Amino acid sequence: MTKGTMWDKTPLCVMLVVLAVVLSVEGTGIGGSMAKEFDSRCNMPNNRTQNDNQWPFVMFFQSPFIEPQGKHITGRPGGNTLKYSKVVLHENCGATIYIMAVSAYINTLWPAGITPTFDWSCTVQRTTNTTFPTVNVIFNSTIADMKTYPDIKKEWYTEGKGTDRRILIIINVANLDTSHGVILDWVCQAEVKGGPAALSIENAHFIFYPIGCPKGKYGGECEHDCKCPPIAACHTFTGACKCPPGWKGDCEIKPSGGSKAATVVLSVLLVLMVVAGLAWCWRRNTRMARYRTLEDL
Repeated sequence: MTKGTMWDKTPLCVMLVVLAVVLSVEGTGIGGSMAKEFDSRCNMPNNRTQNDNQWPFVMFFQSPFIEPQGKHITGRPGGNTLKYSKVVLHENCGATIYIMAVSAYINTLWPAGITPTFDWSCTVQRTTNTTFPTVNVIFNSTIADMKTYPDIKKEWYTEGKGTDRRILIIINVANLDTSHGVILDWVCQAEVKGGPAALSIENAHFIFYPIGCPKGKYGGECEHDCKCPPIAACHTFTGACKCPPGWKGDCEIKPSGGSKAATVVLSVLLVLMVVAGLAWCWRRNTRMARYRTLEDL
């Protein structure tokens, strides 16, 4: 055997090892639409039939002075005061809610040039793993704020009268827990101070119920189309796919009853192939080194 022949077989063993690793990864069904993590902490069943709800949850709001009978909000609030809203869901089970309040009446409470201060607190009625949100209020919001918050829309600033005061409320929740019957259940107090007027809201009751999106939809406003196989679950936040128990890959292969044992055996064989390939390469390189040493002598 010549020196060149021995050297040419080194890439061959490397290719065998790489092939074994690729086959092992391929067998796990990693890749494509199934690559996203399906986090069950914040998923909601996407099986509701009606499409009149814009959000994948329902918010119940009740206040002794504003809504004494209580009101269910399922999407963009109506009326002239709370006209715009947007819900953005994040991959880490977090969410950002934007609400724009547009009103000429607010100018009589706080004239232009006066920036009130906002303070609030809440008590938990039912415990879930939903984290307490942070709230940022911009009392004199302009179209320039779109650079900081690109998820809001231009018409929030162009519609209506130019003299209307626009107040942008940004609510950030680090983690939404949808594994219970409610996402959150809080009673809150808020106070706005500054200028000639003060405004306070007491005992405002907020309850968020998870309802999910219509089948085939996901997102904060159920605006995205799922790209999952027909039998897979589509994650409300991310669109990640999850096959039913017993299915694998892109939900295209349903193993037989003994599939679990076969999968274990196949995994062991693949590991042995990798180990054997590495051992073969090491022995081949060792022999080649000895051959070169004898040749040099």
